[in-house]
Formats: sequence, structure tokens, C-alpha cells
Amino acid sequence: MRIAKLYTFEMQFLERTRLPRWKGNIIRGAIGMHLMRKFCISDGNCLNCNLIFRCPYGYLYRTPSKGLILRKVSGFTKPYVIKPPATEKTDFSEGEKMEFSLVLFGDSTRFEKQLLSAVVEMGRKGLGTKEKMGRLELKRACVENPFLKKRSILYENGDLYESDTWINTRDLSRRMGNTFMLRFITPFRLVKGGDLVKNMDFYNIFPFMLRKYSAIMQQYVGTLDVDVRRALEESLKVKLRGERIREVKFKYKNEDQIFLSGDLVYSGKISLHIRRPLLFCQLSHIGKRSSFGFGWYEVLSI
Repeated sequence: MRIAKLYTFEMQFLERTRLPRWKGNIIRGAIGMHLMRKFCISDGNCLNCNLIFRCPYGYLYRTPSKGLILRKVSGFTKPYVIKPPATEKTDFSEGEKMEFSLVLFGDSTRFEKQLLSAVVEMGRKGLGTKEKMGRLELKRACVENPFLKKRSILYENGDLYESDTWINTRDLSRRMGNTFMLRFITPFRLVKGGDLVKNMDFYNIFPFMLRKYSAIMQQYVGTLDVDVRRALEESLKVKLRGERIREVKFKYKNEDQIFLSGDLVYSGKISLHIRRPLLFCQLSHIGKRSSFGFGWYEVLSI
């Protein structure tokens, strides 16, 4: 079953530019702004718009629950995730390159061309901080399947191509060793009952993966192919074998918040009901502000 598309955008700076250390939020905001300007007919008043499920801006950025899981609440898990540039560099010169990725889940992939249009427009209008904003050019956009190491070109030097490179449920079903590492590429913040989760036992963090997987699969793909109760029971048998975690402080809306970063090593029997959410969240991320790019990890077999 087709579940997602991962797009990688290769851009080149046309002017000197300054970006924040963590770039996911500014990229997310810029793409959203250009989607709204180009396609929104309600000036961003999405909750009162009858076209919210057909509008690229409304569906990607403001969609409520369809009522499949919860009644129509706002703030529901969104059908996209930004994978920000790997560098923490802040100053870029003319001619330098920057790469980032974005994942669209399930039926949100129908807005592929509108997303591409918004990225092109972001480059034309410029990206950066208030102190130094600069224009970029989209040189190439590719669609990737990271599980199969497969890549196809969607856009290059102004030309648009058809791409049928999908990520499928079978890619989440591959067997893996009984010992594995979660290596966090970006910091993560898991909150339970208003408190930061610092206990990294697998049974403590797996419910966040399972919840993200269940929400996206039911809302945007239309099905759930794991036994939730069985997955939770089996997660109790996966043991934490090592951790190398450090705290990272961020300021969000004038509030200091602690995120965590590092590596976690686990071992145990990894059934299909655990593998699918575990591997899926490499795409979707976990924790607070995951759509901005936080909570991004990769699974490494040991």
C-alpha cells in the first residue's frame, strides 16, 4: 500500500542570506505563506471554509480531524513533515547550496505540484531572517524512497517530470536485527501529562510512535495495519541497553524548553507490529513540533 512520498529540494543562494541555527520552522512558515497566497480563497480563515479538505494550504497546514479518530478538532496531526538542512550554519553566500526534504503522507500527495510551486516561489521572494533575507533558486527536486535507496527527478532547471516513486507499507515490513539504535538527527521533546519524558525505556517512547503511526494511517491513508494492543504488549519486552542523551535548550514563544538529543540502543524481539511504527516514524518524526523537523531519527541495526 502506498503511504508517503519524500521530496528533496536542492536550492542555490542567489544572494547573501542569514538563516537561524534550526531552519525547519522558517522553511515551513515560508512554504505555508506561499501556499496560502497562491491557493487560499479565505485569507487563512480555514476553519470556516467549506473547501478546507480540497485546498493545499488548508489541508496541509490547517486540517482538522476528519472525524475518523476524534471529532473534528483542530490541531490534528498534519499530513506533512519538514526534514531540515543538516547544517547548523547560519550565514550563506551567493552560490552556496542548501538541501532540505519534505514528506507528504497518503492523500496529501495530490498537492505535489502546488507544493513544488510554493517552494519555487519561496526562492523567488527570498528566505532568511529580518536582518538578511536572500533569494534562492530551486535547481532540482527529487522524489526518494530511503528504504530502497531509490530516487527519481521531479523537477530540474525549470523542467517538470512525472515521478512514481512511493514509500509503501512493505518498506516498513523489512526484517531487522534484535539489537538496534535510534540515532536522533534533530532534538526531540516527548511530553506526558505535562511533564518532559526523560525515561528512555522503549515502552515509554514507543506509544508516541504508535500514536503518530495510527493517526496518520487512519486519517490520510485510510487504514491501520497493526494490532495496537499487541504492539504495546510486545514493546514491554524490548529493553534499553544503552543511552547517550544530552539536553538542548530552545526558546519557543518566549518560553525556555528542554529538548533531548543523542543515541538510544535497544534489544528484543521486533515483530511486524513494532517494526512498522518504528520505521514509519523515521519519516514522520516523534514528539513536539515534529512537523517543523524536530524528533527526526534513523534506525540503525547493530
